[in-house]
Amino acid sequence: MSQSFPRRALAGSRLALPGLITLAMLAAAGRPAHAASHVVPALAEGSLDDRSRLDLAAGGLTASVTLKTSTRCGQAMAWQPADPNPPATCRIATLSIRARGQTHPAPFPLAPYGQDAGLMALRASIQRLDATSSLPQIMVSAYTGGAHCCETTSIFGQRADGQWVHADLGMQDGGGPPAVIAVPGAPDPVIVTYDQAFLYTFASHAGSFAPIILHRYHDGQLTNVSDDPAYQAYLKEDLAKQTRQWEASGRSEPNGYLAYYVATKARLGQLAAAWAYMLPRAQSSAKSGFGVSACSLKSPEETANGRYCSKADRAPLPFPQGLAIFLTRNDYISEAQARALLSDKPATGAGSAPSGPYHPDFSCDPPPANNGVATMLCHDSEAARHELMFDQVYYALRHQAGEDGWKDLKQQVVLDENAANQSCGLPVPGDGPQDLPPNGAACYNDAMDRLAAQYRVRLSGAARMESQRPLERHIALQKKLVELGYLPADTVVDGVYGESTRAAITAWQQATHRPATDGFLSDDDAATLIPPPAETAPVTPQPLPTTTTTTTTATATDTPPPPATAPVTSPAASTGAQRSTGLSVGLILPLVIACAMAALIAIRVSRRRGDRDSS
Repeated sequence: MSQSFPRRALAGSRLALPGLITLAMLAAAGRPAHAASHVVPALAEGSLDDRSRLDLAAGGLTASVTLKTSTRCGQAMAWQPADPNPPATCRIATLSIRARGQTHPAPFPLAPYGQDAGLMALRASIQRLDATSSLPQIMVSAYTGGAHCCETTSIFGQRADGQWVHADLGMQDGGGPPAVIAVPGAPDPVIVTYDQAFLYTFASHAGSFAPIILHRYHDGQLTNVSDDPAYQAYLKEDLAKQTRQWEASGRSEPNGYLAYYVATKARLGQLAAAWAYMLPRAQSSAKSGFGVSACSLKSPEETANGRYCSKADRAPLPFPQGLAIFLTRNDYISEAQARALLSDKPATGAGSAPSGPYHPDFSCDPPPANNGVATMLCHDSEAARHELMFDQVYYALRHQAGEDGWKDLKQQVVLDENAANQSCGLPVPGDGPQDLPPNGAACYNDAMDRLAAQYRVRLSGAARMESQRPLERHIALQKKLVELGYLPADTVVDGVYGESTRAAITAWQQATHRPATDGFLSDDDAATLIPPPAETAPVTPQPLPTTTTTTTTATATDTPPPPATAPVTSPAASTGAQRSTGLSVGLILPLVIACAMAALIAIRVSRRRGDRDSS
């Protein structure tokens, strides 16, 4: 019995209420509506169950699947190669397709069918897969049984030359036929399958995440369009969904998710950023119990005829190394990209990697979902640096304003940041597209610098000094407070001077008797907390001094006599005095002689001045 599903009626009933709610929410947010990818309903579909016949009709086609006992069990069929040792009899499932106006149907023997034959739960549907064809296509799937495997699926359609042909999607893990998805902006719907190679490779079956494979059907052939930019929106949707699923599971078996994450990001042109995200989160292969080994990389010919792998060959490779090799063998990345990843050198086409030590003022473990700007800050160290430089100004102004002014200040900053993001064409966080324009990061950096300058003019005194300090030193001062025990050892040292850091600064100022205990680090405070390195001037020959007196200063040293006033000892001189204990005897003797001569000269000068004063 066929079940007909009028496409327009179903779409209307599904989207009526949710569509109104979505439009209302988007209107409130002040941004245009974005149509998400959706499942394309079949024109007709049905299952064979325990019957011997299934009939479908829609779109000018009739399709029938029949079960008949046969003795031709060894013939080549759609789902079975020729079998040299077939059973004497079997029940063969046969698909027959007839277009309107055709007298004879096109028959396709599928395979021996039934539990004994290892094929059951057959389902068929009439789908509109090829927009260039006047007729729809037939999708037929059946389950082979087993704990996790497998579903075999084929597409049957008429080519432009009128010939009916069969295209095989192969075996898929799990039960049920694959989904047909329409992606906004893409020319044709796609059939969604999954890359089975990822299952059990880096995690258990439950902990494995398989990248999606998208097939487009046209004129009797299936084409893998997973790398086609027209379908990237669906890859991003799947990535967001799988990320939520992993987080809901407590992030168990991280390598299973991370392998999927890197592979999907590679298709989106963000390989290096994904690799940098993966490295600190990966679990060792020894701990996970899964991974790629030297043995698994060998061909069947290399391990055939008793040439088994050694124990060392069966040991899993380190996860990053194994993943890079695995992704190369499965055509996600090139060999050059794999070499670059493992040597920490960027390769052409590897995407944009974080190029510095800066991180945003929020957690990137993982990056916030549905937030393109936040994801950029997590992956782009330079953008994170400019954000932190603005934070440097904002948190100084926040402390200057006091608790009563926090709310108004925060509201103003949010409005200004949103306006800056909008001027750069950056996406609004939410369910819409989160793609950044080509110059998005550079525009964001400039916008943050302008905002920092705009807010800095409201600061004065030590607060202004603090806001103008180089970011590296600003962070180093916060780290010093941790080292001295004024902040807890587990404090995140990111240059954000929140309430805890302000309290620590005040406590340090009080303990060291600083002139001000206001919680701001003035330039003098900063120099006391971490003295700047002393600048060592180059030693150059000094000209002989010109003297107008007749004192005997031209002695064994070219050093001019010291002034009559007491000399001021500089920090550098003090440091030099401390190091003098390490001087050799050969240097000490001339110094002693020079000091003695200087003392005698000073005594003579003093006596002459005394004689003149008394006269």
